[in-house]
Amino acid sequence: MRLIASVTLKMKKVILPQFISTLYKHNIDINMINLTESDGKWEDYSIEIIYSAKKDLIRLVDTLKKNGEYFQNITITSTLEDKIKGGVLTISSKVEIENINDISTSLIGGNKLIHEKIDSGLQSSYCASFNSIALISGIKITNSGDNSRYYHLYADSERDSVLIGRFTGKNSFPLVIKYNSIEDMIKTIKGIEENFCCLRIMNNDEDDYLLSNIIDTVSKPLIFKELDENPVHYLAVINAIIHKYSIVPGDTSVGIIGLNNSTVKLTALLVKSGFMKVLGHDTNERQMMSFENRKGLATTIENVISNSDIIMIMDEKITYDYITGFKAGQVVITGITSDMGDAAALKDKGVRDFIRIEETDTLSLLPAMINAIIISGERHFSDDMLTKIAGLISNHMQNKYDLPGLFSSNISGEIENMILKQKN
Repeated sequence: MRLIASVTLKMKKVILPQFISTLYKHNIDINMINLTESDGKWEDYSIEIIYSAKKDLIRLVDTLKKNGEYFQNITITSTLEDKIKGGVLTISSKVEIENINDISTSLIGGNKLIHEKIDSGLQSSYCASFNSIALISGIKITNSGDNSRYYHLYADSERDSVLIGRFTGKNSFPLVIKYNSIEDMIKTIKGIEENFCCLRIMNNDEDDYLLSNIIDTVSKPLIFKELDENPVHYLAVINAIIHKYSIVPGDTSVGIIGLNNSTVKLTALLVKSGFMKVLGHDTNERQMMSFENRKGLATTIENVISNSDIIMIMDEKITYDYITGFKAGQVVITGITSDMGDAAALKDKGVRDFIRIEETDTLSLLPAMINAIIISGERHFSDDMLTKIAGLISNHMQNKYDLPGLFSSNISGEIENMILKQKN
């Protein structure tokens, strides 16, 4: 997480280099610095800083205050915090409303013109529902009375809506559906689907085979964060490993510790890609059954670690004792937030490579995959389509296994071209 804050302060003249050094010692970067006033002894500065943790900011302030002979009048404000109040998403109008005439002509007149176009059968060109994406999360109703998860899901949908609007040109709307059973959620989605040209389902903890029932019910194009975006990311990383180390998939075993909807779907893609076997472990018996239904081999953590060439750690509860069992020549991928030790120490043990992936990394694929499913004319991504997309993405990865950036590549256009060729 990278946050922005504004700092204003007085500092003794010629002390600026030491101040900059202090920032770096506290893991804080400078985004912008301006000298606003100087009287020969003191200099006033306005500085925009970037930091990752609030504790670093607090330590910086404490350090500056302890050196009052050099720093005075210290004020820090969180510019980002002010900016995000009320959320990160706004709805804007294509019609400018500056006076009463604009309302009667541009807005009301434009609305009447749209109705005429609809009557002429041109609704797909003039009605916004054909250019709008629904970002749907699901949360099962419980008796806990805690609504915080509901708002966390909504906040994530807002974040993703901003990216979709910026990089696809389409409107997107966050929706969080509360339900008692998955059937209730499916009925709700079915009832609202005509308002959108595509539905993106995310952050749902139901089993993947239940989520797949949505595909059978809904007629609009669908994309799933857990069943499409995440598995494509994971497979692209594994493909990049294969290319980097000249590994033969047919001679390679992949182990997964921590099964969820995304890693279960990944298992199916790995099997389709010709990997020798996929081993997996989880404490959830239903996930283990889903894993085996996708031709994975359910086993113990010890067996996963001992018999895998590439290991994915997706279980936050894994203990350090297991981690020390990694063998020379293995490649380790971790998607957990807890500490797995020093990457250099793992490499000293002979681990060939240690790769950390973040949940938010996959966001760079979202606009491309939204465009791809819409232009494909399909209602959902097949395993074959996902495998080909992952292969294309892996070709763009660098040695650090970073996904193509939203601004730095034409990955969206390449995926669209590939989908269109397959369609024709």
